[in-house]
Amino acid sequence: MNKPHSPLPKASTLRPAAVYLVVQICLLAVFFLSAAPVAADPSSLSDGFVGSSTSDDCFPFDVTTFATGNAIDLLPEANYPYDATITPDGSEVWFVGASGDGIVVIDRATNTITQRITVSEYPISIAFANDGSLAVVSSRDDEVLDLIDTANYTVTSSLPIPTAYLGAGNVALDPVSGQFYLVDWYGDILYEIAADGSEVLRQVIIGDSPWQLVVAPDGQSIYVTDRGEDLVHVVDRATLTVVTSYPVGDDPWGIDITGDGAMLVVACEDSHEIDLIDTASGATTVIAVDSGADPRDVDILDDQGWAFVAGGRIDNPSSDPIYVIDLATQTLLDTFEGDGTNANVIAVQAQMHGSSTGIADGGVPAGIDHLSAHPNPFNPLTVISFTLATASAGELAIYQLDGRLVRILASGSFDAGQTTVQWDGRDASGRRLGSGVYLVQLRAGTGRQSHKIMLAK
Repeated sequence: MNKPHSPLPKASTLRPAAVYLVVQICLLAVFFLSAAPVAADPSSLSDGFVGSSTSDDCFPFDVTTFATGNAIDLLPEANYPYDATITPDGSEVWFVGASGDGIVVIDRATNTITQRITVSEYPISIAFANDGSLAVVSSRDDEVLDLIDTANYTVTSSLPIPTAYLGAGNVALDPVSGQFYLVDWYGDILYEIAADGSEVLRQVIIGDSPWQLVVAPDGQSIYVTDRGEDLVHVVDRATLTVVTSYPVGDDPWGIDITGDGAMLVVACEDSHEIDLIDTASGATTVIAVDSGADPRDVDILDDQGWAFVAGGRIDNPSSDPIYVIDLATQTLLDTFEGDGTNANVIAVQAQMHGSSTGIADGGVPAGIDHLSAHPNPFNPLTVISFTLATASAGELAIYQLDGRLVRILASGSFDAGQTTVQWDGRDASGRRLGSGVYLVQLRAGTGRQSHKIMLAK
């Protein structure tokens, strides 16, 4: 036990030399104290968040030191937290409460609750538009997507989801087109939702029990965990067909993808494992965790090259393990626990997103020399041309300005040099479109470029 410090003599009793010495000692003390490492204040941590479904709370943690903060009560709106997503700008984390029929919004700068939003019955998942202005929340029991204006935190409308089983399941954003993709809760349907949340554009049957999903950063593939078949389905976004499926552990729950699209991380609840899948080869590395753990949600922190997995533990409700995976070495880096019980969801990084327009253009990428259309404006036909420095796999497509796909004009392998493609102003079904401005987008290799064109009648 440290002894208490003796009080300093009153200044009036010290000689000038003694006063000078005391001042110097104080200055040195200040210097060394400021230079020494300072333990993090748990109340100020805001880098990552874990939601715990048994204790109905969440806790923050430092994503580099894994120091955890005090629990934040999520009741009543976020009772049984089922999803946690950080806004595209990184300023807030939104918790969805399945039993609370609501959302709790936490400011990451202060770790305080700033908003409480009531939504439809049994909400389970949330995704944000590219610019963060719109949030879509899927609600199982009411079979709807609630659309939330994030500027004033109000539900503006709801989109009915024609589910064949229990209701709307997990939802994810395509960061390229700006559209949303949704699966049926314990059903077998994949839905494509307009970027503004106004309508279901397409729906197809896949798998046995698709659960969570993530769209590749280049927007070309959708990866869906299937809890009924113990697979990850790779769905071609253009055609909404399954092109291949990767076998994984028992009951694959959560899934995430690295920012370069090279690796998938899948949490398999019943086999107590975390699977790392190379998206190019399909090669899988299995990382076993505690036999009593039930790994569920996954979120990747690209800056560190780590994946964080909420470990949920049914056999020991007082335990709240979080597993940290080093993706470079494909090994378990660390395990830590926080102030909660039964970790169910986790968020460490802002939701992957594209540009504010819903189309990830961002200038002229390397390898694409130009993209143009002539005539422009046009009626009834325009010729789209582009030049590639090297042969590349890619896609040329027409979009509406809100991000809805109109028609894929060409896809596959493009030769180096100039390519020309005609567009007759019709959509994929052959219907002639109305006058207006459309967006032609070229994806080639890792590059993208967009160009506005006008159909005038």
